[in-house]
Amino acid sequence: MCPLACPHPCLVPGELLASPAEGRGANEPVPPVVVNPDGESIEALPVGAFNANTVVAADVAVFLRDVVVSPGGRIILDVPGLTVPAGEFLAVVGPNGAGKSTLLGLVNGFVRPGFMRSGSGAAVVLGQDMCASGAWRVRRRVALVAQMTAVDPRLPISVLETVMTGGYGRLGLLRRPGAALRAQALANMERTGIAHLAQRPFGQCSGGERQRAAIARALTQQPDILLLDEPTSALDWHAQREIMALVTSIHRERAAGAGPPLTTILITHDLNALAPPPGPPGSSGSSDSRNQPGQLGMPGQSGASAVNRVACMAGGRIVWAGPLEQALDAVRLTQLYGTPISVIDHQGRPVVLF
Repeated sequence: MCPLACPHPCLVPGELLASPAEGRGANEPVPPVVVNPDGESIEALPVGAFNANTVVAADVAVFLRDVVVSPGGRIILDVPGLTVPAGEFLAVVGPNGAGKSTLLGLVNGFVRPGFMRSGSGAAVVLGQDMCASGAWRVRRRVALVAQMTAVDPRLPISVLETVMTGGYGRLGLLRRPGAALRAQALANMERTGIAHLAQRPFGQCSGGERQRAAIARALTQQPDILLLDEPTSALDWHAQREIMALVTSIHRERAAGAGPPLTTILITHDLNALAPPPGPPGSSGSSDSRNQPGQLGMPGQSGASAVNRVACMAGGRIVWAGPLEQALDAVRLTQLYGTPISVIDHQGRPVVLF
């Protein structure tokens, strides 16, 4: 994989894609079913309506049913059911090894899905059957901001060039990046507050600057789903707040825009980032003088969380899912992480202590 974690379809080996019949019982017909955002099945449609398997409502971004991931026969992910409506902001939390990153890989098409019971499973992302031969196409519409890794400071690529790579998947193999892609990348760098770093070598940026560049690259991909795998890891508290405020603002802007909403799935170990601290009306939560007022937040909403739902994972399974207010519960979190955790109220905001 590219050291910059670029989401290009051409970087994913074809053998990671499963055939349509694999794990489904090739000789056994599979009746199609329509799935609502609440996960309930409704009247079946004629065979062939969706790959002769599953029809998912247009307002569902991700639908998983009876999906497992078991490399070498060892189950690392087991999802009996998960439905993510389009436009939802879903946070996924849990201890190390819980299967969180594997779940993102499944949505992004980098991880091969399997099914628990022959004929009963389905994995559909943005209307695409992830076991069909064309599943790789969904990666053009799903952007991943991966965990931060070390980058060689001698890497001969600028921040602008790095951000432009987000648009390569839509260009295809025979088209070269031009002025339009460059302008789009610069606009996204301005949006994320790093336009002044355009010509700086990517490897010479700080951790927070590299995360902003990764988010700008993801935006350049023009995604319908944004996946964030611990975007604030290894950052100082100020940078963590800035990155979370930026992600929140981007999600809200797409929700308020004329186009399709952005579905955001966030993995984090920083539970306190899910309920950001309050700020004065019109503030962005950031003191970075390079950013325009309101750039990282919306007036009057800088202290509000964009998270619609939290999914708790342990042992490769989603053990609980519900609203943020119920997720930040001391008993629930103590059981999830296997260590004593307290939740206190600080100025009307829950704060997790351990």
